[in-house]
Amino acid sequence: MPDPPKAARLPLSFDPAGLQADLAMLGTDEWIAHFNTRYYAGDWSGVALRSVAGSNNPMYGDASHHDFADTQRLQQCRHLRAVVEAFECPLRSVRLLRLTAGSVILEHRDFDLGYELGEVRIHVPISTNPGVEFYLENRRIVMREGECWYLDLNLSHRVQNLGSSERVHLVIDCQLNEWLRAIIASGTPSEGTESGYEPFRRRVLDDAGLQEELASLTDRSAFVARTVELGRQNGFQFETGDVDGAMQAARRTWMERWIV
Repeated sequence: MPDPPKAARLPLSFDPAGLQADLAMLGTDEWIAHFNTRYYAGDWSGVALRSVAGSNNPMYGDASHHDFADTQRLQQCRHLRAVVEAFECPLRSVRLLRLTAGSVILEHRDFDLGYELGEVRIHVPISTNPGVEFYLENRRIVMREGECWYLDLNLSHRVQNLGSSERVHLVIDCQLNEWLRAIIASGTPSEGTESGYEPFRRRVLDDAGLQEELASLTDRSAFVARTVELGRQNGFQFETGDVDGAMQAARRTWMERWIV
C-alpha cells in the first residue's frame, strides 16, 4: 500500500445540522481550556466524549493508557455517537475542540501521532466559517462542515480563526487497522493552497527597496508587524501567524540541511 497523503478528505460525511443540535446541548461550563497555554492565544477549549476511564477532562490522553471509555455526554448526543460508531477501528480519545473567533493555535507538531506509529487523528468539522485558516506545513487545508478528514498532524500545523463565529471540530484519535487504512487510501488527497504571504515574499525577492527596509529591522516582533503592514500596502492579505509560520519553516529547512 502506498504512503498516505499529508491530508485527505475521507469518503465519509455526516449531517452538520444534527451535529450542531448536539453541540447546542452543551453548557458553557462544560468546555475546559487547553492546559498548554504556550500553544495558543485566545480561547481553545474542549469537551470529552471518550477519554481515559471516561474522565471529563478532554485534554488528558496519556499514551500509556488503554482504558478509554465513552463519557456520559457522548451517550446523550445521538448524532455525535453515530459518527463515533461509524469508525470500524479501535478508538482512543474523542473530543470536541473549540476555537473561538479571533483565537489562534500556534504552529506545533503532535509527535505522538503518525501513520507509521499506528495512531492517527481524524477531524469532522461541526461549526466553522470562511475565516478559519488551517495550515499544514504552510499549506491551507479547507475543511467544511460535515466532512471527514485525515491529517498527518505529526507535521507542523497551525490554525487561526479570523471569522466572527467559533470553530468546533469533532476530533477522533484512532488506532490503525485494515478498515481505516483502506478508508484513508480511498480518500481524496489535498495539497492545500499557499497563504497570501508567499506571493508577497516573492515580491520582496524582486524589490530591492522592500528587502532593504525589512533587513533593517532586527527586532522579530517589529519585523513581523512591518511585513504584514507592507504586505497590505501592496495588496497582499495575510496575518502575523503566516509570517511566523514561514519563518519557522525556513528555520527547519536550514537545520535539516546543516545539522546531521
